[in-house]
Amino acid sequence: MNLPQTQGKTMSDAWDCKGRPAEPSKTGGWTSAAMILGVELFERLTTLGIAVNLVTYLTGTMHLGNATSANTVTNFLGTSFMLCLFGGFVADTFLGRYLTIAIFATVQATGVTVLTVSTIIPSLRPPKCIPHTGTPCIQASGMQITILYLALYLTALGTGGIKSSVSGFGSDQFIDSDPKESKQMMKFFNWFFFLINIGSLGAVTVLVYIQDNLGREYGYGICACAIVLGLVVFLSGTRRYRFKKLVGSPLTQIAVVFVAALKKRHLDLPSDSSLLYNVDDGVNKNKKQKLPHTKDFRLVQFSLTHQLSTSK
Repeated sequence: MNLPQTQGKTMSDAWDCKGRPAEPSKTGGWTSAAMILGVELFERLTTLGIAVNLVTYLTGTMHLGNATSANTVTNFLGTSFMLCLFGGFVADTFLGRYLTIAIFATVQATGVTVLTVSTIIPSLRPPKCIPHTGTPCIQASGMQITILYLALYLTALGTGGIKSSVSGFGSDQFIDSDPKESKQMMKFFNWFFFLINIGSLGAVTVLVYIQDNLGREYGYGICACAIVLGLVVFLSGTRRYRFKKLVGSPLTQIAVVFVAALKKRHLDLPSDSSLLYNVDDGVNKNKKQKLPHTKDFRLVQFSLTHQLSTSK
């Protein structure tokens, strides 16, 4: 099977770091993919290394209530995953996957560093409780809470940007139409999920032990070093990466459909469904079986098809 190359040496749909058509022999493949896997491993280690034992830090060190601490951890993790949508939109529409990973890994490293510093500087956390003295524990002040939340949500923002782009950028390093690289891509995703689990395992075992027995500053310091190391490894592979053209975010296309539906909600639906415009009319009619039109979601369906027909 022929590779998607021009002049037998370069690819027509991928570029190197200098904007030239990528050469399969010099870019992509397992060397590039391994460096991308590294940043995902350290991201998972860092994020879970903070989240898995965060409740005890908030209650025992910051002297927050159990409900407040639990909500903070839930919000931190929920924000991390919700921001994957934002990171994916930015990557597909503006920055590309490479820059998105690099920028958001830097953001996450900044957040974890701020969190580490807050465990070292005494003024950034309340004084320790002295047991059996009858002195009530002093809850963290507004400034201390602000620093804590800044660190956590910078970390969450970085996590969202990294997770949204790592798997896609890794798949960009392989050629689908090449049987050998296609098999390597399958192995890449196997290693991708394996390393996610390895990072998670290290976070809930090794890092938790260090935090509980040596101190939070050591545990969070390791997290900061890990994500910085992942960023360095990722950037070191810049010369070997394959870069693909931005294709736009699916979120934009979905938004267009709903905006069109809202604007054209008063239009009458034609009684003959053949009058509706279909994107693939006249193309592959014998190869693609269409579902019959129904009244379900007819507002969105008709608004989209009418919009396409008027812009054709």
